[in-house]
Amino acid sequence: MQIISIFIAVTAIIYIIYELTSEELDENVSRRLKEYSPVLSEEEQAKQDEEISTEFIRNALRKIAEGMVKKSKDVITQKQILTEAGMASDDDSFIRHISKKLMSALFFGITGMCVAMLGSLSPLNKLMLIFLFPLVGFRLPDMKIKSLARKRADDVTYTLPDAIDLLSVCVEAGLGIDSAITRVAKEQEQSSPVLSYEFQRVGKDVVAGISRADALKALARRNSSPELRSFIGLLIQSDRLGTSISQSLKVYSDALRVKRRQRAEELASKASIKMTIPLVLFILPATFIVIMTPAVIGIMNTFMSGG
Repeated sequence: MQIISIFIAVTAIIYIIYELTSEELDENVSRRLKEYSPVLSEEEQAKQDEEISTEFIRNALRKIAEGMVKKSKDVITQKQILTEAGMASDDDSFIRHISKKLMSALFFGITGMCVAMLGSLSPLNKLMLIFLFPLVGFRLPDMKIKSLARKRADDVTYTLPDAIDLLSVCVEAGLGIDSAITRVAKEQEQSSPVLSYEFQRVGKDVVAGISRADALKALARRNSSPELRSFIGLLIQSDRLGTSISQSLKVYSDALRVKRRQRAEELASKASIKMTIPLVLFILPATFIVIMTPAVIGIMNTFMSGG
């Protein structure tokens, strides 16, 4: 009985010592964790929460975009528009583009709902705003990219004759067509960055082992300029048939200059017609007000003094 009492007493003492030491260890561990772990302030915590919510929204939009891409039937056409605008057109870039369209539609949808709720409009007009704003927001990125592609094509079309002249000079000087394209790309880095970038890419594709015809066809797919595509067809045909490239370049450059002059004359002839609308709406009324106001004031004074 005495042995059992001693055993229980020793066990109780060991348990008490263990509890005390474990509490001290826990306190030491927690204290050291607090010392060595970064303590976030309220602003940092709010920023971290905002980043988490932003990442959640981005992932949700990406999943919706992936579902839309799988069900879409004109993916190739939309990717072609991205390519013509000078943007990446791989799957990830296309999904990011769709996510931007969804984000824009969401923003415009919220704006439309706020306008419909705060404005004093009829129920039909409110319903039109709620449905019209998201549609406009969804189409707005596509409109922007198409505008960028048109601007890029116009830039290439405008600077192409000068590039063809330089290319003809380089070929006549004894350079090969691949070396001539690379040389023209370096010479036009400042005057025509878009065409210079495209020619540099053709040179890199050829150096990488792609055939010249395939590199030129890829150049035609990346740009929507009809003149550039026609020029690429001329190069491929001249290379295939073995005709003189320098003579073909001279003739085509002259034809492009004639087209550019005709396009400038066409724009100049349209300018007078386009100026009619602002002339009638803004300039003529102001002119009539300036001319007629003194006469009207004189007539009014004459009648008032005569009366």
